Amino acid sequence: MSTEFSARTRGNNIKILKTEPLDVLVIGGGIVGAGLIRDLALNGGIKAGLIEQGDFASGTSSATSQLVHGGFRYLKHDRALVKTSRKEREILQRIAPNLVKPLPLAILFYKGDPYPLAGIQAAAYYYNYLSKIDKTEKSKAIRDPQKIQHLLGPIATDTLKGCVVIWDSTTDDARLTLATLKDAHRYGAVVTNYVRFLDFVNQPDTTDSGNRIYRITAEDIISGQRFEISARKIVSATGPWSDSVWCKDPSYDGMPRLIMKNAQGIHIVLPRCGKEHASEAYGLVISTQSERQQGGKSRGIFILPGPHNTSIVGTTETTPAEDLSSVRPSADEAAYLLSETQRIFPEQTLNNDTIIAAYAGTRPLIAANWYSREFTKTSFVSRDHLITESPSGVMYLYGGKLTTHRQMAEETVNHLATFLNVPRRCKTDTVPLFNASAETPNGNANHASQSNIDTERLIKRYGDGYQTILKFINDDATLAEPITPSLSFTKAELLYAYWGEMAITLDDLLWRRTRIAWTPGQGLDIAPQIAQFLSEKNNWDQARITAEVEAYREHIRWLNFYL
Repeated sequence: MSTEFSARTRGNNIKILKTEPLDVLVIGGGIVGAGLIRDLALNGGIKAGLIEQGDFASGTSSATSQLVHGGFRYLKHDRALVKTSRKEREILQRIAPNLVKPLPLAILFYKGDPYPLAGIQAAAYYYNYLSKIDKTEKSKAIRDPQKIQHLLGPIATDTLKGCVVIWDSTTDDARLTLATLKDAHRYGAVVTNYVRFLDFVNQPDTTDSGNRIYRITAEDIISGQRFEISARKIVSATGPWSDSVWCKDPSYDGMPRLIMKNAQGIHIVLPRCGKEHASEAYGLVISTQSERQQGGKSRGIFILPGPHNTSIVGTTETTPAEDLSSVRPSADEAAYLLSETQRIFPEQTLNNDTIIAAYAGTRPLIAANWYSREFTKTSFVSRDHLITESPSGVMYLYGGKLTTHRQMAEETVNHLATFLNVPRRCKTDTVPLFNASAETPNGNANHASQSNIDTERLIKRYGDGYQTILKFINDDATLAEPITPSLSFTKAELLYAYWGEMAITLDDLLWRRTRIAWTPGQGLDIAPQIAQFLSEKNNWDQARITAEVEAYREHIRWLNFYL
């Protein structure tokens, strides 16, 4: 099977959606929808498709803390949830080893922080005990401030009482989502971005649930064309946008199922805080002081190693001031995170000028009045997520998180397989993601070394996709050239983003495929150069080049309005 996953693939898939009825249509191309379509595809016997209204992972699933974690703070209230999350972390590290990588987290404890160091240490031992991946992942407590500073870099030591180290994992959430979708495509799923759900065409005949056929209207955002898609089952995996699907459901009862209070979280991207070139990068967990100064309770935030030698700081819990499509960081949120980071790293000068990038996402928080209702026999409830079916038969996936997306999909497909009367064979916990792993290079590595190509870096980033990138370079040596001396990306990688990763716009490339938008200058200076190169490979005319560059610049201006 071809590994092509391009605009041409997208066009062919839209033709299929228009003409061939599906067994299951998934609405939503974030991490939850991606996990679901992959499980459906690997199961076999189910013809499944997925549509996403924007780019893949363009909503909450590219706006996380980039962590695959067990939820250390939930140990006190829900150990079963933490145990499940730790297990899912193990699975993701096993099936996507180049995308989900172990990360030590140092929980800092200063005088006045809400939890005693001894209690945190005891919880940490249990937390790491739940992970069976690698016995070298040992939790430890360090009480000597100088030793802590030697380990983590120039952090504040005044009133520092100690730290406890636990282990979680880090990932690039957008790339993990993309790899999951590409694997679904590899196994036959019909996947497309930039196709928006508009409405249900009809309410299916409820006399025979096994023979219902749903029809929805959708819009190709790129061409503006509207068309219908037919499926025996519709599943909404639209995260915080779920109520926009639910309010069009034939059985809509007027009750929202999500809440927006404390649903928005922002992160800021800074130059690397702490040790810049340590052999083992640590993430930090700190208890904030801003709230205590105002008589409130402190909360935990992360300071984490990010891509391109950056640090990611977050997250906040606020109520979005705008609609979901317009969620962005606020000046107060950015100042809050800067202040807390400055307190921990007093030797660094941190202000608005040092912020490289900032982003915001919205959590799909389940409304209490809905969560506490009696559910039908086809509903499944956990503290982390909820899977339910409306009276009209449309399924909705609520809540969940990056870490548990695979388990959420497994539970959903268990029900769908029964409904469709097909054998159930869940393989997502054992089958590696095709583009998230790779064998040791063979003869291609010799060619790569001759061309000064860092094959190891390509494998870590693209898994087996590195072979296509090397083929591009074999066919055209100029594609081995870096796009700019300050970045490691080659022209072949830019081409691969469009040929093998279904990037459609310049923003897709710079914000999610490469994270160039998370580097100093955010790629604004090289955007015209990149667009010109892409025009030669993708047949963009001058009007398209100009439009792509301006759209990207406008996106960055809009995000950075608070600066």
